Amino acid sequence: MKKIALLLITSFAFANEPQTLPQIPTIQNNDNNTTMQPINNSLNTPLIPEISKEATPNTQEITQNANKRDPFQSQITPKESGQISNAPNLNLFSKAELNLPSTARKLKKITIEYQNLNGSITSIEKEIDGDIDWHFPLVLKQDLQPKVTEKPTNSNFTLGEKFKFKINEQTLNLQTPYTLLRNFTLASPTRLVLDFKNPTKKEFEEGISTNLPVITDATIQTHLDFFRITLNLDGQYNYKLDQKGKEITIEFQ
Repeated sequence: MKKIALLLITSFAFANEPQTLPQIPTIQNNDNNTTMQPINNSLNTPLIPEISKEATPNTQEITQNANKRDPFQSQITPKESGQISNAPNLNLFSKAELNLPSTARKLKKITIEYQNLNGSITSIEKEIDGDIDWHFPLVLKQDLQPKVTEKPTNSNFTLGEKFKFKINEQTLNLQTPYTLLRNFTLASPTRLVLDFKNPTKKEFEEGISTNLPVITDATIQTHLDFFRITLNLDGQYNYKLDQKGKEITIEFQ
């Protein structure tokens, strides 16, 4: 019985001993006289490498940098405004000539394509149906000079006592002590509307014809607690409004 107990204790102690893989014998290479070293496959070798403390970020440093950042300052740099700062230089069309071949005898139709304010392309056609002489070119011309009119033009005028207007081609300069509330456009006919705060009890309702291109008429009316300036335009335009103190400049494009 004692022999059996001693055998069990010896077997249990042997089972709890740490096990290691047998070493791989050294291989001798006779050609290059080099020796291949065995790989240490001990079970006691840790499988996960130790992480260097230098690679670990400093938590205190991250916290300090976060505290220094302004919470109201955007981390993304916004794009610059798409508003046009300067009016574009217009490359106005003046004249184009088209030479026809010697076989041409009759002009039937003319088609013109143009670009709109929104960038879309539209075409218009004009029926001609007239005889031509191919020796002479066809000329398409735009008269850049304004039409001569017998009516006097009004480029400098005043509405409502304290609204002074000055028109120079496609630019309007307006001087007034009143505060501009809003500006917007209306269609049919095309109009630019300017609303100004009315701190007084004065009422105005008057208008004037300029006999000029772009701005053809200007009117002023009193609506409740604001004045409304309406500028009638001779077509569709983009406009840029700039206000400095009591002076407002509007450029039509």
